[in-house]
Amino acid sequence: MIRTCLVAAVLATSLLTTQAVSARPGDAPADAKPWCGSDVTTLSDHVCYVDGNGSTSTTTRRTLVIYLHGVLAKTPGFQYVQQRWMAQEAKSNGFTLLMPTAPDEGALYAWPGTAKALKEKEGAILDTIQKSRAELEKRAGAKFDETFIVGFSSGAYYASSLATRGAIDVDGYIVLAGGGAWMKPGEEPVTRAPVFVGVSAADQGSAAHSRGFANMLASAHWPLRVETRNTGHGVDRAFMAHGLSWLRGLKVQSTPIRPS
Repeated sequence: MIRTCLVAAVLATSLLTTQAVSARPGDAPADAKPWCGSDVTTLSDHVCYVDGNGSTSTTTRRTLVIYLHGVLAKTPGFQYVQQRWMAQEAKSNGFTLLMPTAPDEGALYAWPGTAKALKEKEGAILDTIQKSRAELEKRAGAKFDETFIVGFSSGAYYASSLATRGAIDVDGYIVLAGGGAWMKPGEEPVTRAPVFVGVSAADQGSAAHSRGFANMLASAHWPLRVETRNTGHGVDRAFMAHGLSWLRGLKVQSTPIRPS
């Protein structure tokens, strides 16, 4: 199921036929500049960030958003498109953005979507995220008040897998233009981070998957918010604003959230 979803994500993201994320003439070739473009800052090899905390007056909380990108084809300038868009989101919504890069799959970068790939590659992915978060906190001289994962396209399928397995300690998820995971009865994680699912109704490749993922979470009584907009395959600004507002507004749970 996830493998099939990821194939659809590869095709959709490679086309980038969206109003929200589109290539711009003059983008530099990927091999002509450092991996992190001019809109972001290099933290480590293939890891970029933007310090957007304090850029707005809407919140005083220190928020970290870990962005799991869509499939990145190895074509000139491809990675700069999502970097630029998310840098704008960080500054508009007042959060620090952390952008790790998915594993190298030869012709592209994509997140693991099979049990075999998870076993082989997830350890390194999570280690990079944890070390990067610690480094950002060290540089700022303060810990983050909250950490959210935003997954788009290929990243949405991986984010939904992380959420339903409780594979990483975060405070919530925003899953956009994709989503698909399953839970065996009795194997649900003890702690359930809330999930905001943005259903891109105009995106035929992901809308049904997003709805299916949301329905599965609802049936498991998961902390959940679902929003549908007539938007295409992209990181929609309204989804980002609404998802962050909802997650930030939730009270911090001092005890694990269990099924009702």
